[in-house]
Amino acid sequence: MSVAAASGARTSSRIWNWVATAALAALVVIAADALRTPSRDVAVLAPLNPADIRPGFGPATYGEALAAADRSVDGAREALELHPSEWLRMEGLARALAARHRLTASSADLAEADRLLDQALEIVPWPAGPALSRAAASLARHDLPGAERALVRFDASAVPAPADEQAEARAIRCEIAFERGAIADARRLCAGGDDLAGNLRLANLAARTGDAEAAARMIETQLRRARLSPAAVATMALQRASVALAQGEWQASGTWARAAERAFPGYWLSEAYVAQQYALEGNRGEARRRYALLAKRTGDPDVLDALARLDDADGRTAEARGWADRAGAAWEARTRLLPATYATHHAEHLLLHGDRARALALLEADYRRRPFPGTIVHYGYALWRIGDPARALDVVRRGEAQGFMTADMKFLEAISLASLGRAAEAGEAITEARRRNPRIDSQRQQFVTFGRD
Repeated sequence: MSVAAASGARTSSRIWNWVATAALAALVVIAADALRTPSRDVAVLAPLNPADIRPGFGPATYGEALAAADRSVDGAREALELHPSEWLRMEGLARALAARHRLTASSADLAEADRLLDQALEIVPWPAGPALSRAAASLARHDLPGAERALVRFDASAVPAPADEQAEARAIRCEIAFERGAIADARRLCAGGDDLAGNLRLANLAARTGDAEAAARMIETQLRRARLSPAAVATMALQRASVALAQGEWQASGTWARAAERAFPGYWLSEAYVAQQYALEGNRGEARRRYALLAKRTGDPDVLDALARLDDADGRTAEARGWADRAGAAWEARTRLLPATYATHHAEHLLLHGDRARALALLEADYRRRPFPGTIVHYGYALWRIGDPARALDVVRRGEAQGFMTADMKFLEAISLASLGRAAEAGEAITEARRRNPRIDSQRQQFVTFGRD
């Protein structure tokens, strides 16, 4: 079967791995797996048992945390109304909104924080003002040049910033370097301190450059820290689940996702990971039930798209179309507020639901801004999907030349080579992809929505 034929036969498939695998199987020759040597850069400790983690201070549940965030936003808004021309009050409200955004993923909160920070910087003389807050918000909405400009202002301050702010600035610089593909710079910047954010970014860097085992150990080391808040424990447990998903270790990903749910009950993202686990474990009915409750509660477009994938896989075409339509409307609403922030996720939805030209344009623009695995795979797959495997291969190999390496990248390389008729090279690539993730071409891989980027 040709790649084009396989793609046409699976046009309703919701994830590229399963779309491509039938075409690939006819061309590749599977070689023997090789053993990986663990990194020597991270001390080897016994694997952490999630049941041994004891969260420390902070709201015990998502509901309590959200109520506290709402109070912070309301209080900061009242303070700004009393002093509407003070930039510190603008920054206070912006920071409260950004904190709530980190809990809820509300695009409206991030967009309002963004406007407030711009307004504050306009009224205060250089280099004063909320430069670090501006850098963090710019990074959250994927505006790397904006984050860099804000850091220039932060550095120009006449008064040296305190150590915690310096650490935050360094972590932001690390993330910028990572997303730009400057891996050596990212490692240097994140290794410059012992702060939690920098260490977790180092773990993410390890995962995206081919050392998932080191990434797992780094995250578990940070989880051993005392007095982590329940929200922090949940966030880190989900990061650990994402590493397991990238390795095809579905039992481990389920263990960590459920640990996150226990540590911080009610957190919608933990619940989404757990719903995903039920799909991976073969219980689609329970996955659908949990996702449907989340969709009703949050309206999150990733959740809606996950429901569409489940219903499509089970032949429930009308139901899948309904979820997909709702997801499309939700993506459009978000991108009207913050076009670049949701470009890749919105484009994936568009690619799977008919608007390939618009999807490709969004993905190419995001890839040009941020050539790292999250955009490399989506953009490369879109190129392959429209019938341009040579360009898809070029994109993935440019990423490999930068130093990135993931199972998804190797799988994209394999299907691109297969489409070009280069069977021996495709065989080598799929062997490497399966070594990194033995389930990379499992049919259930199509249900991995959360923890992929």
